[in-house]
Amino acid sequence: MRMLVAAALLAATPAIASADVTIRFIANEGVYITDGETAVLIDALTWNSYDGTYALPSDEARAAMIAGDAPYENVVALLFTHIHGDHSDPAGAVEFLNAQGNGVVAASTQITDAISNGEGAASRINSVALSAEEPGPWQLPAHDFIEGAWVFHREGVDNITWHVNLAGVSILHLGDTQPQMADFSVWDDTEFDVILYPYWFAQMPEGVAFLDSRPDARAIAFHIPAAATPLTIQAGLGEREYLFGEGSEVVIESE
Repeated sequence: MRMLVAAALLAATPAIASADVTIRFIANEGVYITDGETAVLIDALTWNSYDGTYALPSDEARAAMIAGDAPYENVVALLFTHIHGDHSDPAGAVEFLNAQGNGVVAASTQITDAISNGEGAASRINSVALSAEEPGPWQLPAHDFIEGAWVFHREGVDNITWHVNLAGVSILHLGDTQPQMADFSVWDDTEFDVILYPYWFAQMPEGVAFLDSRPDARAIAFHIPAAATPLTIQAGLGEREYLFGEGSEVVIESE
């Protein structure tokens, strides 16, 4: 993992009254995406900071996400990109399922196998059995605005990148994709308005090339280490947009 000795500057875009979709940052790569009526959480419930390297949700945010309380209301799907503890929490997913009778969970089988050992509603656990050989995209049953595709992170870890399309705003969450090893062709036929990417893309030629190949998409970095400062963030990302600090928001207008 590349080091970005970086801590807190809100990279939030001012809210616009006519905007339709809000991306609210939680911690690390955790986001809440909503059009005001329907919402999803991606990598939002986590448990392992890896000795403080990465931020975790506050206790208040965690409780609100599990219960479906403000500001994390109307969540229909809890999505995880991969098994690492700074991106997923099987125990938290069980709590979510038990608290929210209409919510579903979707993740790789590496995660859902652990969730299945809990007390959650089995019928609402969606195991995403994708791989390099069959990368997808795979559509989430009953939620046709959500689809996932396998893209390389590291050997032995299934990384599901998530595409969410709300109110006509198309958002790609890349999880911990490693651009020097990734095959992005799985998303060749999909247009994006926003790409949420791990900060190291901006420091690797292959990552920059992928972002540059999508010039119409608003590229926003995250996964910035918890010890970041405005100066070190700027040193690592330059003038690129990013999300950092619980509660930061980006608001996107639909056309």
